[in-house]
Amino acid sequence: MALSLGVSLALHQLASVVWIGGMFFAHFALRPTLKMTLEPPARIQVALGVFRRFFPWVWVCVTVLWVTGGWVSIAVLDGNLGAHVYTMIGIAGIMTLVFAYLYLVPYGRMRLYVEQETWREASVEFARIRKLMAFNLGLGILTVVAAVFGPVAMPALLATLGSPA
Repeated sequence: MALSLGVSLALHQLASVVWIGGMFFAHFALRPTLKMTLEPPARIQVALGVFRRFFPWVWVCVTVLWVTGGWVSIAVLDGNLGAHVYTMIGIAGIMTLVFAYLYLVPYGRMRLYVEQETWREASVEFARIRKLMAFNLGLGILTVVAAVFGPVAMPALLATLGSPA
């Protein structure tokens, strides 16, 4: 059981690093650089190429996170989860839905608009993707904080709330 727990936690952490790190890179490094150096058609084509390579990895990460999180929650912890884990599960659900929407709607439209070379519309969808990725990045960072801080803070918070004033 210890080996499967270690493998599950390692895969879980790697998947979160790839997804959250990729969003951080795209938002704070790639996009500003593209904006400074390329005209809109070229910028959008480069972004689309990046998304074509990154988004399949995100799907892998989403799958790995749900499978390993479920495994640890059910098989290892026997469903005995702290509030921080329920927080992480809730945020993960929101992040998954946001990414699925981002992938199916604005990304799908962006691909179509690039094919049609309608750059203004493609740019609008690129802006939507950026906003949704920024939102998911914030949620991802919040999840990391809950994962690390939760096991420490929750017992202290519960002890404080339970102690007489």
